[in-house]
Amino acid sequence: MKQICWIVFTSLSFILTGCETENKKYYAGDFINPEVKTPENGNDFILTEATANDSLTVAWTTAEFGFPAATLYTVQVAKAGTYFESAVKIAETQEKQVKVDYATLNNSILIAGLVPETPGEIELRVNAMVNENLQTLRSKAVQVTMTAYNVEVTYPILFAPGSYQGWNPGDSATILTSPKADDVYEGYLYFTPNTNFKITGQPDWNPLQWGSGGAGKLQKNGGDISVNNSTAGLYKVIADINKLTYSVTPVSWSISGSATSNTAIPLTYNESDRTLKTNTHLTSGEFVFKETGAGNRILGTYFGNQLMDNGNQIVVPQEGEYTITLNLKKYPYTYTLGN
Repeated sequence: MKQICWIVFTSLSFILTGCETENKKYYAGDFINPEVKTPENGNDFILTEATANDSLTVAWTTAEFGFPAATLYTVQVAKAGTYFESAVKIAETQEKQVKVDYATLNNSILIAGLVPETPGEIELRVNAMVNENLQTLRSKAVQVTMTAYNVEVTYPILFAPGSYQGWNPGDSATILTSPKADDVYEGYLYFTPNTNFKITGQPDWNPLQWGSGGAGKLQKNGGDISVNNSTAGLYKVIADINKLTYSVTPVSWSISGSATSNTAIPLTYNESDRTLKTNTHLTSGEFVFKETGAGNRILGTYFGNQLMDNGNQIVVPQEGEYTITLNLKKYPYTYTLGN
């Protein structure tokens, strides 16, 4: 078969790619987005532990890039109205359909933000990608109703062995978690003075290990990441495995709200159980947890004693002396309120 290919560039961007075969001439501008065939808008799914092995079939039409290409399709879900800002990947394939078991789907929609045992609106879309030099083609979102069952959510994690914990990659209390399952990991770690650490993909040194590749950069099998801290303290660590970057920021936590007369009451790190605590007098009212130092996030209630960003206020039923504990050892973060 005779084939003639040409590429035209400007100094700033790729303009056109074309290939002429005996049958058809293809142009990179002839994009056709995939279209989700199943599920359909308005479908309702009730997930239960008894049906965990059942599956949802997601099917779609072929994405066209203007030339024959090996296309990778990614299926994402997100809570309706979030514009896929916190999209969760549920499958990846080069086929035009995939089956996702309900156990995986349940875990994914809980990560996306659905409350267990409560019907919620979920959007689903398919992304098509050939390579980083061509735009990703996305389907229109299909909106369905899903009810998740209550189960402990499994989040992707990395381990952070270092001088502050005896260089132990198997320590499950010094981990980083990806809350959106998007290979961006975060964790709150208490570092001793002059801490050095690395990041591993398993509770061992091999096969996946990342270290410093320069200021703020990660590198596979790189050197120690040096915190250069003169005193011990709590730090927020973020590791982006997609971009191979990291950040380490000192943080502190407090509670504040009507139950504290809107005065910030600091929490103190407890080395024995690796939690943050305070014993204080509270009035009848509400409060939230507030971070200072790395984005100043606010944590409120989500489900039970679980916390989420900008969640609901925590209710103090009556005035009295209380012990408040914030557990940041793993995501989802949790709290206790006792007297």
